[in-house]
Amino acid sequence: MRRRQLLASGVFAAIGLSAGELLRATPAAAEPAVLKSVGVQLPVDDLRAIELDEARGRLYLAQGVGGALPLVVTDLDGRLLSRVTDVADISDLVLSADGRILYAAQGFNRIIALDAATLTIVASYPAPVGAHLYTVEPTGEKVVGGFIDAGIGSGGLLVWSAPETPPVVYTAGPNYHPIIDASPGAPGLLVAGDTGYSPVTTYVIDVSGDSPTIVAQRDYTGSNLIDYAVSPDGTEVVETVGSPYEHHSYRLPDLADANVYPSGVYPQDAAWSGDGSTVAIGRALTASGTADVYLYAKGSTVPTYAVDFRSDDSLWAGTLLVNRDGSRAWAVTSSDPYQETQLLHSFGPAHPPTPPVTDLAVTAQLGSGSKQTAQLTVTWSSPIGADNYWWITASTNGGAEREFWRGKLDASGRYTLTYSLPRGATIFTVRFRDFYEFYPDGYATATLQR
Repeated sequence: MRRRQLLASGVFAAIGLSAGELLRATPAAAEPAVLKSVGVQLPVDDLRAIELDEARGRLYLAQGVGGALPLVVTDLDGRLLSRVTDVADISDLVLSADGRILYAAQGFNRIIALDAATLTIVASYPAPVGAHLYTVEPTGEKVVGGFIDAGIGSGGLLVWSAPETPPVVYTAGPNYHPIIDASPGAPGLLVAGDTGYSPVTTYVIDVSGDSPTIVAQRDYTGSNLIDYAVSPDGTEVVETVGSPYEHHSYRLPDLADANVYPSGVYPQDAAWSGDGSTVAIGRALTASGTADVYLYAKGSTVPTYAVDFRSDDSLWAGTLLVNRDGSRAWAVTSSDPYQETQLLHSFGPAHPPTPPVTDLAVTAQLGSGSKQTAQLTVTWSSPIGADNYWWITASTNGGAEREFWRGKLDASGRYTLTYSLPRGATIFTVRFRDFYEFYPDGYATATLQR
């Protein structure tokens, strides 16, 4: 499951690595050519969950609880389709296996079921008082929610057999801050564990009967639980934890060792293709020029595809998505420490990512009323960022270039300046070079004759 963010809008948690750890991190073995991807801003104010509806060509976006922000629907490229104002304060989203129902955790106090075709509410599953409900997962004939303690006594799971009925409150497994996932290939089973403390204990729980039962339990599966991703056939679960620096997978239902999908640096996310052929793994705090996401064939330890986001972009935990046949994937990054940007990336073997482009220009003309002054205008559209700078030089009559100004490639996209013009032909050259070598070098020239 894509990790569900419990926190209300505008608040997040961050985990860091030391510079030494980052520099020592090594990529996965036999890494393929790493493609570069530039994201597009999603039409949201905040983000807590994202879900794929490939059949309808939609992405569903939950903006969190507390700001009355609506469910947002975009196309597969992140372009706005609608804002569902009747459905707000959503912390989690998951589409049913048959694609008919979109389940949503709403207001920390209930789960709602939406008709996925019309996005109207067709059922409600209320949580008991004192259970701070933030995540949802259907499995078999049951709907399961994860909650933390808000007066009920502990965290745990809520298991509903039908709408508008009291759920079974289950605290014998994870009972602090549960992370959960399930699969249509294993109806009635749930993989669960607690985040927020370490070491991690992973559970397989059968919720199909009147009372949940632990089928398997494995202690010490890592530290700092981030995510579980159960394969569509229900035979394997990939666990994302802060340590060790690799994605381990375990067989289901017994949690025996299955495979290791190498990460080489801090794991951040995992997701399966709908047909189970492909595993996407996400990495955090990667060095410039190394992959943020790998695609693996199921059971393989050698990635088949790799994509890199720009150095300022951090993969948003819980946002990896993969389509049915593994040919296209999605991820969201943020370019600021407060996650006030939500940049959608789309990439894969059959869908090339949007590459970085440098767009920089300069124009020059003689000053009004004076041939001794050049009026210069520098313009740009990409890249944009406070850490990116352009600089401009002048060369007269073939002489050496002399830098005389530099400025930030900020959101204004434009800067004007003057230059005292000597006699002869002067060539003005504006340049950009990315310190991280993500964006291509850029330059442009303009010439004036005095």
